[in-house]
Amino acid sequence: MVGTIRILTIDGGGIRGIIAATILREILAGQRAGDVFHLIAGTSTGGILACGLCRPNPLSPQDLIELYVEHGDEIFPRTFPRSFPGASLLGPRYSAKPLETHLKRQFGDARLAEVRGVDLLVPSYAIELPTPRPNGETRAPLFFRSWQAAGEDLPHGGSAPEYDFYLGDVARATSAAPTYFEPAAILNLAGQKFGMIDGGVFANNPAMCALVAAWRRYGPEHRFVVVSLGNGFLQRPIPLASAKSWGKIGWLEPILSVLMDGSSDTVTFQAQELLGANHYRFDIPLGVTRSDRHAVNDDFDDASTANIAALLAKGSDLIELERPRIDEVTRLLGTPRDDVALPTGPVV
Repeated sequence: MVGTIRILTIDGGGIRGIIAATILREILAGQRAGDVFHLIAGTSTGGILACGLCRPNPLSPQDLIELYVEHGDEIFPRTFPRSFPGASLLGPRYSAKPLETHLKRQFGDARLAEVRGVDLLVPSYAIELPTPRPNGETRAPLFFRSWQAAGEDLPHGGSAPEYDFYLGDVARATSAAPTYFEPAAILNLAGQKFGMIDGGVFANNPAMCALVAAWRRYGPEHRFVVVSLGNGFLQRPIPLASAKSWGKIGWLEPILSVLMDGSSDTVTFQAQELLGANHYRFDIPLGVTRSDRHAVNDDFDDASTANIAALLAKGSDLIELERPRIDEVTRLLGTPRDDVALPTGPVV
């Protein structure tokens, strides 16, 4: 029987994850994300949100919003010299210890294999693999897949413990933004060590990664609906007159935002071309300049009280701007999720 596969994807964006969590609270209308979607994917801060939604005893969107509001300034402390723009020349701008503490508190010893009732996909990038790949690669994109951790759809010769990780380590790996935090050193359940950085360096918007994974997992004959949540898109200008003289130091601050924002825009275009009306993308401009009273600071790490309040307001603005489509998604998610059987053979 052909059914509808529902996919939720959440972009990266640091403290701006408040926006996605606010939209998610609205469209779920009190339901659990894992009960109404077949697959949930998230990158960087979106990966933390996705892990929270899929953990045993899942967190609600309101729980996740409160994590940002109550603990954002501990993860991104605005103290000199770490808050100084040039601090990343001296090493990572922030210690990862507060982030790791909060991830441990939220996820404990929960494992990827313990995700139940929904598939979880989280992109990250391995700068150091336990052993080189057959083609000689020593670094590569890595996708944490809950179903592989549970022993399903394993590569030939692979074992479930090799694909199983603690959820807190998955969240730490996907959010290890270069220059902001040191790379994450994590172990799988087979005891192999990985050096990981933020999945946003290649898949800040994980919608296409999730769509391809669902296509392979469930088969191509189904209808695929993707609900894709952004965390605000950049409008801060980069004047050519200034940028043309920049070298490594000049590009250090803006380049990560440019790469992640450009990646998200590209995936949005691809998903829209493929899915049309079955692609629900929710995003909002953050504002032109920091002095604009309607603008949000687009820095990943501005966890000041004023900026968090502005991010919450942006989420509310996006709900009102997209009210008809928000209501359409809410109605869709208010109907029972199709019980779609997995293919019995390999998908080709």
